[in-house]
Amino acid sequence: MALHRGLAAIAVFFLVANALAASSGFWRDRQTAPSGSGSRCNSTWFARTVPAGATVEKVAVVQQGGTYGEGVADSAYPTDPTDLPALCAVTVRVQSSASSSYRFGLFLPDEWNSRFLVVGNGGWAGGINWLDMAVGPRSGMASLSTDTGHSSGTTDSAWARSEPEKKTDWGWRAVHGSTVLGKQLVSSYYGDKQRLTRSYYSGCSTGGRQGLKELQLFAESFDGALIGAPAWWTSHLNTYLTQAGLYNLPATDGKHLSLADMSLIANEVTRQCDSADGVADGIVSSPELCKPDLTRLLCPSTTPNNTLAPCLTQAQINTAQNIYNPFTSASTNILHPGLTPSSEPQWWLVLGGDEPSPFGVGYARDFLYDDGGWDWRTFDAGVVAFAEAADPGNATAADFAALARVRQRGGKLLLYHGLADGQIPAGDTELFFRRVVEVLGAGGGRGGSGAAGGERAGKEEEKAAAADGVADFLRMFLVPGMGHCFGTSVDAPWDFGGAMQAGVLGSSVRSVPGFEDADHDALMALVEWVEHGRPVDRLVATTWNSPLDAASGVKRQRPICAWPKKAVWDGKGNVDAAARVGKGIIASSTGLLLKTLGLRVSCIKIDPYVSVDAGLMAPAEHGECFVLCSGGEVDLDLGNYERYLSVRLTSDHNITTGKTYLNVIERERRGDYLGKTVQIVPHITDSIKDWIRRVSKIPVDGSSDEPDVCIIELGGTIGDIESMPFIEALTQLRHEAGSGNFMVIHVSYVPTVHGEQKTKPTQHAVKSIRSYGLIPDIVACRCETPLAESTIAKLALHCQVEKDQVLVVRDMPTIYQVPLLLSEQKLIPQLRSKLALDRVTISPAMAARGADLWETWKTVVTPIYQDEVKIALVGKYVTCQDAYLSVVKALEHSAMRIRRKLNLMWINSEDLEPTNKGGAAQTKYHKAWHDVSTASGIIVPGGFGHRGTEGMMKVSQWARENEIPFLGVCLGFQVAAIQYARDKCGMPEATSEEFDAQAKDRVVVNMPELDREKMGGTMRLGLRKTIFQPDSEWSRARSLYGGVEVIEERHRHRYEINPELVETLEKAGLHFVGKDETGQRMEIFELKDHPFYIGTQFHAEYQSQVLNPSRPYLGFVAASAGCLDAVIKQQPVEPFNMITVNGTAK
Repeated sequence: MALHRGLAAIAVFFLVANALAASSGFWRDRQTAPSGSGSRCNSTWFARTVPAGATVEKVAVVQQGGTYGEGVADSAYPTDPTDLPALCAVTVRVQSSASSSYRFGLFLPDEWNSRFLVVGNGGWAGGINWLDMAVGPRSGMASLSTDTGHSSGTTDSAWARSEPEKKTDWGWRAVHGSTVLGKQLVSSYYGDKQRLTRSYYSGCSTGGRQGLKELQLFAESFDGALIGAPAWWTSHLNTYLTQAGLYNLPATDGKHLSLADMSLIANEVTRQCDSADGVADGIVSSPELCKPDLTRLLCPSTTPNNTLAPCLTQAQINTAQNIYNPFTSASTNILHPGLTPSSEPQWWLVLGGDEPSPFGVGYARDFLYDDGGWDWRTFDAGVVAFAEAADPGNATAADFAALARVRQRGGKLLLYHGLADGQIPAGDTELFFRRVVEVLGAGGGRGGSGAAGGERAGKEEEKAAAADGVADFLRMFLVPGMGHCFGTSVDAPWDFGGAMQAGVLGSSVRSVPGFEDADHDALMALVEWVEHGRPVDRLVATTWNSPLDAASGVKRQRPICAWPKKAVWDGKGNVDAAARVGKGIIASSTGLLLKTLGLRVSCIKIDPYVSVDAGLMAPAEHGECFVLCSGGEVDLDLGNYERYLSVRLTSDHNITTGKTYLNVIERERRGDYLGKTVQIVPHITDSIKDWIRRVSKIPVDGSSDEPDVCIIELGGTIGDIESMPFIEALTQLRHEAGSGNFMVIHVSYVPTVHGEQKTKPTQHAVKSIRSYGLIPDIVACRCETPLAESTIAKLALHCQVEKDQVLVVRDMPTIYQVPLLLSEQKLIPQLRSKLALDRVTISPAMAARGADLWETWKTVVTPIYQDEVKIALVGKYVTCQDAYLSVVKALEHSAMRIRRKLNLMWINSEDLEPTNKGGAAQTKYHKAWHDVSTASGIIVPGGFGHRGTEGMMKVSQWARENEIPFLGVCLGFQVAAIQYARDKCGMPEATSEEFDAQAKDRVVVNMPELDREKMGGTMRLGLRKTIFQPDSEWSRARSLYGGVEVIEERHRHRYEINPELVETLEKAGLHFVGKDETGQRMEIFELKDHPFYIGTQFHAEYQSQVLNPSRPYLGFVAASAGCLDAVIKQQPVEPFNMITVNGTAK
């Protein structure tokens, strides 16, 4: 309905960036170092300061933003920290005996907060841990690390052989001596005007043991210690690692578990035990309740192992059971806990070699027996007894009673351990905690001498019921799904500022990126406990879409509680807080509610950037470029509008600064302005208004009727200079359209900091908007949890709206439930009233269609499906999830259609490449291939360039050979064809012209008609026909489209399958069942004798809708879930057709 001056009714959405900076005093209370300390940053001053027996090796001034470390010369820690604050870096060597010495490094920041931090090492590592030290100065602390008296990699123990003094340095002396001298140097460097007030420790694995040992010997060393997965029981842990390896050796024995077998067991354990905590999320959160029945994997007696479905022999099941069980002596004393169910993805760390772990074998050879020829095959329980008696280097940290001195002086300890740790059993830390409770708790004295001792099998479950009597100084956190010290194989939240965790995310990371406060960072929480008496009862852990890359965006956040409490989902809200709601979703959801009334709805997105469109923007930075039927390359939010509203938009529905200025300049060059000076106001603003008026009338739903309501989303944030012309234009448009035809909804974010909901950012944002002349009618508040009534009242008062005009848009289980949330808060009546929608004439047919839409929507999105389908997305832009937004949405739509919960694993294709199998990248390599091996289906989406494509090819080969459902899209289509040519067509060097223009066997070539010089808008874009070929009736792809002969899908590519090689590929079995109208351009390939192996040159995801999923994606997800045949039998679920604009497909 045309309202005032022919305009459709308009709703305008704004998003203001108002997240608060971290407010914890941990970051705020730095002070500038006393005058003169900077002049002390030289070798001469330090040489005068160190005591006899110590030598200053190096002193360096590091400028703000600088890098420091020893690079590859530090074999244990070759990665140098970057983007450091201004500081003084010092290296000191201390002679510890006639035959030994150790080194330590110091970071002394220019801005110091009177705190000191010592960080630990890992394994046998001999090197200064500069990378983890950097956490200190980035938070205002001076920091220290020691090389523990030798130079070696993490797994090399040869330095210890026949070197008792070096063993002692490693065991305890280097950490202690470095800490004492480090404190002296810190105090001297900063002088009398600023005193060292608090000292802290952070370490994991061996680093955890180092911290516990220091506190047991010298309680005054630290005021607080953050201890992760401590290898405290050295004499038993390192010998256990040899025994664990023996369970799985020799590799030629029928009992041996391969990496594939370990993955099989991991999947089965997850299947059996995932839901024990009440949530089916792929994470075994209660492994103590998990008693996996591996006989379900037993191979049939008549079927050789792994001939048909993957299975295990009884001998292999026995091996797995041995690994779970405690290691016991002949008299059934428990010598060491076994690995926890859910640790299977990391078993390769202990079981993956031709001999047991180097931490076990190396300990015996180089620490116990000083014999490089010691044969691990001779291992028995006697080795454990000898190790306990000898305890080389006095390394074992089992003097539990000594911690009483820590408690007496007010010290605090935070223990944590990943429950999926496959290197050090989580039971180790639980045992340590129980021993402390027995010795120092309410029933103190029951532990006798306080030594670790043995424990009878069968007594393992007789643990203390709670942290009775020790919670005043000791807390323990058990982290579901976290591996050894950091990371996850199951998308479990693992990052909470623990030791080493910042460093694995990047050389410039200081805390938990984006969550730098005591709720999310354990070191900061420890400081709060020590200095302000705030006990640490819970922490919030985070994981990322690519688990070791914070730039990929938050995937999940969950609380972890101090033992014995556990975080339990109450069934309300979002278990992951991952379905975070943005302005585009709120705009789309509002549009959907208007459609349920029978109204015709259109959307416009304004992007203030100067680019003409999104076509040339880097996916890894900007996110997806969405392609319209017309070929327009636009902002990804237009994809949200199309998916929610089942409309087809045009390029003009995306307004940018570039388009606006280009339009005005072209008019000025034509003389349209009659020689007047062209200015921002009125010419730019008038152009914006004219554009909105014109586009708001374009039919978008397949009819010839103009929209009744047009929603305008203004991107950017309030205060951005590039947004000002658009704000001015909208302010004028509001006046011209009249208040009854124009409505402003401001979308803001209300953060929660230390449990308090902060309203000031929203108040200030609304004040700014009002000063520009736009007065919000509704304030939509994004938040993780529902706002308190007092918070709503405060917002209403200061934003000058009624309380019912404050919408609480909390995180939802899925973004598709946001319309339900807005409906519950009575948004529809407010829209009716403000926009006078009762004046709009709605036909009975449109009203009925709207009512049906609402009922269908609620039916599809409301259930929380428990059965999941696990998909691996293998791409090159996984660091930016939005780069594959339409792909993800198409997968979600398809999963909802078949009533499954989508478990999407993000895998960087580069991590799968053979070049990463060894060296520093091997952890990512093994994790990536583990994830691939556990997936029910694999999708390789589009992209440009050679980077990562070898990994894509390897995974396409793996899916083909292992009969795993596979969908290749655009680049994924091309690389799968290349790999097929390599494997099946005698072309081992097959490649793409995009990767090597001079190669002989170019399976993929540049389309000759395209412009190779001009990049923008020159690809094969938009809606194109695909013809299913004769004799393709067998094709699953064709069946999914309802058996029709011609379909139309959207494209975005400049390379194609080489027509000259199509015959060769087809003779080898790769059938091109879909081609373009000329028959020369390949559109769909399919393997005939594979459950589902399909590639499409087109991007079917662009046309997927919530209630009408993309057909290739629906088939792929159904095949991955094992219900493809049922889905095909239902086809056509809905007739496959195109919505047209003005009678023409757009």
